[in-house]
Amino acid sequence: MICTKAFHLHKILDATAQNLRYVIEQSIATNKGTGKLANDINGFAATVPELSASSELSLQSMPNYKPDESGTVDSDQVIFVNDADSKYRLMNRTINNQTGNDNSDNSPELLVGNDIDNSNPVVQAENLNWEYFLLNYGKLMGYNQDGNFDGFRIDAADNIDADVLDQMGQLMNDMYHMKGNPQNANNHLSYNEGYHSGAAQMLNKKGNPQLYMDSGEFYTLEHVLGRANNRDNISDLVTNSIVNRQNDVTENEATPNWSFVTNHDQRKNLINRLIIKDHPGIAYIMGSAYKAEYANQAWQEFYADQKKTDKQYAQYNVPAQYAILLSNKDTVPQIYYGDLYNETAQYMQEKSIYYDAITTLMKARKQFVSGGQTMTKLSDNLIASVRYGKGVANANSEGTDSLSRTSGMAVIVGNNPQMAEQTISINMGRAHANEQYRNLLDTTDNGLTYNADGAENPETLTTDDNGILKVTVKGYSNPYVSGYLGVWVPVVSGNQDVTTNAATVSADSNKIFESNAALDSHMIYQDFSLYQPEPTSTENHAYNIIAQNAELFNNLGITDFWMAPAYTPFGMSRYNEGYSMTDRYNLGTNANPTKYGSGEELANAIAALHSAGLKVQEDIVMNQMIGFSGQEAVTVTRTNDRGMQIYVNGKTYANQIYFAYTTGGGNGQETYGGKYLSELQSKYPDLFTTRAISTGVAPDPTTHITKWSAKYENGTSLQNIGIGLAVKLPNGDYAYLDGGNNDKFKTTLPEQMGSIDYYVQQELKN
Repeated sequence: MICTKAFHLHKILDATAQNLRYVIEQSIATNKGTGKLANDINGFAATVPELSASSELSLQSMPNYKPDESGTVDSDQVIFVNDADSKYRLMNRTINNQTGNDNSDNSPELLVGNDIDNSNPVVQAENLNWEYFLLNYGKLMGYNQDGNFDGFRIDAADNIDADVLDQMGQLMNDMYHMKGNPQNANNHLSYNEGYHSGAAQMLNKKGNPQLYMDSGEFYTLEHVLGRANNRDNISDLVTNSIVNRQNDVTENEATPNWSFVTNHDQRKNLINRLIIKDHPGIAYIMGSAYKAEYANQAWQEFYADQKKTDKQYAQYNVPAQYAILLSNKDTVPQIYYGDLYNETAQYMQEKSIYYDAITTLMKARKQFVSGGQTMTKLSDNLIASVRYGKGVANANSEGTDSLSRTSGMAVIVGNNPQMAEQTISINMGRAHANEQYRNLLDTTDNGLTYNADGAENPETLTTDDNGILKVTVKGYSNPYVSGYLGVWVPVVSGNQDVTTNAATVSADSNKIFESNAALDSHMIYQDFSLYQPEPTSTENHAYNIIAQNAELFNNLGITDFWMAPAYTPFGMSRYNEGYSMTDRYNLGTNANPTKYGSGEELANAIAALHSAGLKVQEDIVMNQMIGFSGQEAVTVTRTNDRGMQIYVNGKTYANQIYFAYTTGGGNGQETYGGKYLSELQSKYPDLFTTRAISTGVAPDPTTHITKWSAKYENGTSLQNIGIGLAVKLPNGDYAYLDGGNNDKFKTTLPEQMGSIDYYVQQELKN
């Protein structure tokens, strides 16, 4: 009886499979393609748990999951099983953990997209090839011969194998002879992005091949001045960064660094917070449930809130934060595009409410900010920052420069809008005894004043015989200031430039970058927002507008131009911004420009900036690529962002076959991948004989990556394709199909699937 029933079921399955095959072939013939069939199969797959995205075990599926304002789920990762096709994939060899022995402050390896294995010597050589391409971009592409990048802003520097940071520094030193030569070094800035303080130690012990990002300054400005309430003690502005500025009078001692008030990531986080607030209880709001109109709504809330005195979301005291940033010693300040211009308008078409205040401070830095610095806490809610002037080290110095007396600055900042009116004394130094100071910026009930126009303080004040400046201050509350802001500079006739030429500073022969007056003379401008819209015309291409405004940037005191990541983005990228790139070498064509413009327009913009005296750094993204078009069967394990296996809702998986999108790179990769390695070997052979710290192996120039694949990757973020697509036999083993070239496995597919003429043979038997 049982055998008869089994035989009957077998016949039903055979007939069903045969009918299904007939229907599939009919569908292909009728629809002249497989598109409808693919949609039907995908729709069916969505109903099968093992074939759906839910089988990948996203953290978003957990009860009470709260979306993250970063917009990603960092621990939604799978790693590729090591040694399957690579003997590298050394995870988390970041910052000080290159040898794998120091986990004290290292960053996680995995962020978003396909994580590139930067421990692989072939990948390391490819990175050098790519960097060389960018540093010679205009020349190699046959565009403007002066359209070449001068250096880099390194994205996610704390999350990549630190070997590649060493190798970048080595390449640039070989090309530009930067070590012990501040003139050459300062013409080719490179600056790391990272939020870990341990990176300063790493860079210091390696001779500072890149600038450290002083995230401590960002957090301190935010917590002391940017918050709506519960603001930290104002004295934190003195001490809570990589530099203690209580009495900062040294040269070449501080860690060379760059610092900022905000940037594209922080602004994105703020907008995402609003989206999450506006759409509560939606776990996937930062994923599949995200809609562009949600961001548009959030932006309208942000703009309205920014103009209010009592803000809920936007930063407070933005002008005061920039006043501190732009008057600080021993740092290279960075200005954010979105603090000068409205980010959702056409490029540079609408000025922000802070444009006048920030640009006033930018121009003043070039004209007045120099010399030693003293930051003094005057009360629990009031601080004064004094720059003594060019060639003036401290309050007792008479000065050594012709501009000593006419330079310098006093910045007075308070963070309590209820602060009582009082007159304070500020020591501007002996070099400034009996000198007139001009009221550059001041606060009133309605906002800020410029050059004392409408100010309550007089247009000028005069120091006494000891250089003491007395200023009346009190707390205010308006859309620009929550507390107090005042800036005073010496009265001068005409313009002056207090920047320091790198040829005049001393240099350590073992260092590339050093923190001194020459490096302080730099100012970085981040030229983009994630949210800047697609241009409405060629004239509105960002690159064309940048070229037209090159002299404006110079007049504002900008020396270094941080360009947006110029690479071709993934077609489904949320922002089309270049961080989610599919092709490292395609920087836009006339037929298919990026949202910033074409590669030729880019080269022309760089050349225009060079003509105006600026240097240009490209945002280089070595951590990840996103949007590969080709799939491979890879063996994966479900992990967090550090590559550690995790459980989600009590479930996990390991050593499972996953059909991940891992191959591609575009025509640019195919054309230029590895193309310049022979030239690099000839010019700079040391690049390929210096062993990497993490592997003990030098970069390998013999293999050219013209197409990315899993063997050059550590893993990937979950791709929502299902973990159960690979067919398994009843015993749990995978069913393998022997295509004739693979003798590792015999064909183990069920005969109905594995035999080309199975149904023909069945018909003949019948």
